[in-house]
Amino acid sequence: MTKRNRLIWVFMAGGATLFTPAPVAMAQGAIRVESKEVLVPAVVFDRKLDALMGKSGDQQSLSYLIAHDTHFWESIAVRDLVARDFHLFEDGQEQPIHRVTLEPPAGSIVHDSMGVHPESIGSGGGRWSYSDQPEKELGTWLPWPQYLIAFVPQPSAEGSCHHILLKTGRANLVVWTRSEYCNTIHPPTDPLNGTEFGRRMEDDLSLVKPSKIRLKLQATTFLQDPGATRVYIEIEFPWQSLKHEFSNGTLYASIGALGMVYNKDGSLAARFSDFACCDYGKDSKPRSIPDPPEFRVFQGPGPPGSSLASADSSGFAKEDAMIPNRFETQIDLPPGEYNIRVVLSDGEKFGRQQMPLTVDRFDGKELAISDIALCKRIREVPGAPAKLPGSNILPSSKGIAFTPTANPVFKKNKRLYTYFEVYVPPLPGKPATLAEAHLRIVDARTGDMKIEFPSVNVSPYLKPGSSLAPVGREINLSSLSKGLYRLDVQATDSTGKSTAWRTTSFSVE
Repeated sequence: MTKRNRLIWVFMAGGATLFTPAPVAMAQGAIRVESKEVLVPAVVFDRKLDALMGKSGDQQSLSYLIAHDTHFWESIAVRDLVARDFHLFEDGQEQPIHRVTLEPPAGSIVHDSMGVHPESIGSGGGRWSYSDQPEKELGTWLPWPQYLIAFVPQPSAEGSCHHILLKTGRANLVVWTRSEYCNTIHPPTDPLNGTEFGRRMEDDLSLVKPSKIRLKLQATTFLQDPGATRVYIEIEFPWQSLKHEFSNGTLYASIGALGMVYNKDGSLAARFSDFACCDYGKDSKPRSIPDPPEFRVFQGPGPPGSSLASADSSGFAKEDAMIPNRFETQIDLPPGEYNIRVVLSDGEKFGRQQMPLTVDRFDGKELAISDIALCKRIREVPGAPAKLPGSNILPSSKGIAFTPTANPVFKKNKRLYTYFEVYVPPLPGKPATLAEAHLRIVDARTGDMKIEFPSVNVSPYLKPGSSLAPVGREINLSSLSKGLYRLDVQATDSTGKSTAWRTTSFSVE
C-alpha cells in the first residue's frame, strides 16, 4: 500500500498532538464522499480529559468520575459547536464549511443475556460486535457523539486522495478526525466498492480454494412493506484467526466484509460492504516497516469511531476487546430466489461462505409469517423496533431486542430464544382479526415430535396501529438430548386460514 493511500488517525488541538496513556475511545467512521459534498466526522472534547488521562496511577480517574458524577460526562463531550468554530483545510487550503451537524455515537456498550460487549457501526452502516468483557474492563470505553462537517471539495480526478486537517478556534478543545479521504463515489452501504481492498475480496469470491477464515453465515427474512422484505444478515467468525499485530503499544489490523447477492440466473441483485477499522494503542508514531496491501494503519491512542477498547495495567489494550467476532447488516430484496455469497478479510487471509435465500411474495392482503430467527442474545430496549445508527433495526418484541445467530448450536443448560413476525390483515367490518402461532420441535433425523407448545395468541404482540405482530419466545431445552432438531412455526387466523409451516434447524450439545 502506498503512503498516498494510507489512512491515518490524527489527533489535533490547535496544531498540538494529543498523547494519552491507556484509555481509548470510539467515535466517528470514515470520511465519506456523497453527491457533491465531503462529510468529515469528528469528535471534540475538553482538554481536561487529556490532563485526567495523563495522570499515571490514578485508577479512579475517568471511569470513576463518569460513574459518580452525572455532569462530568456532559462537561467532557462538547456538543455546542457550530460551523464558525471549525477550520477545515484540504491539501493545505482552507475550505468553506457548508454545515455542521451533531450525530449520535457510532457505537455503544451492550448489556445482553450473555454478558457485556461493545458494538460499533462500520463505515457501511453495518454493526460489528466484539467479545464479552468483564464489567470492570469497560469503564474507559467512551462512546462520544460526533460532529459531521460537510464541505464542497475542489474538483479532482476520481480516485485521487486528499489530506484533511481540522482545527477549532478554542484553545481548550481537542479534535479527533481522519487525515485523508479519496474521491471515490459509492453508495453509503458499499464503501469498499471500487477500492483495491474491495476488488481483492471480489476476486476471492470467485475462487474455489479453501477459506482461511472460518465463517458462519445466516440470512433471515422479515416482513416489511408489501413488495419488499428486509433480510437480516449475520456473519460470525473467530477473532483470533484475524491478522493483527501489536507494535509500540498500538494494535494494527484491517478487517472488511463484502456481500454479493445473486439472482437465480446468476445476475447481481444487490451488494453490500463494510469496513471495521481497528487500531488501538498509545503510540503516536506510525510504523517504519512496510505495510501489506490495504493494511490500514492509524495512529494515536485508539481510533475514534470503529470500535472500543479497554486496557490492562500495562497500558496495552486487550486484543479480544478490539477485534470483532460478529458482523450484521440488513438489506431489502424483492420476492425471488437468491444466492448470498460473503467474504471476510483481514487484508491477507480470506474467508468465504454462501447460502441460498428465498424471499416470498408479501402483498399485505393475506395472513403471512416471516422466517424464524434463532437467537442466543436478547437485550432490553426502551421501545420497539430498536433503531441503531446505520441501516440496522434490531428485531424487537415487547421491548426486547433479539439478535439472530449464525451458529445455532445450543447447550442444554442455556435458553434458546426465537423471533418471528406474523402479519394479520384486518377483515372487512371487523375491528381486528385474531390469530395464533403454533410452535413445535421435532427430531430432524427421525421426524418424531419432541415438544408441542401451547398455541400463542398473536394479538398482544401487534404493534399499535399495525397489522404486524413481532413475536419473541423463550424455549427451555433441558428436556432435549444431544442431537439435531427442527423448530416449526405456523400461524392460523380466526377464519381458519393457515400459513405454511416455517422451519429452521438447530442442534443441542
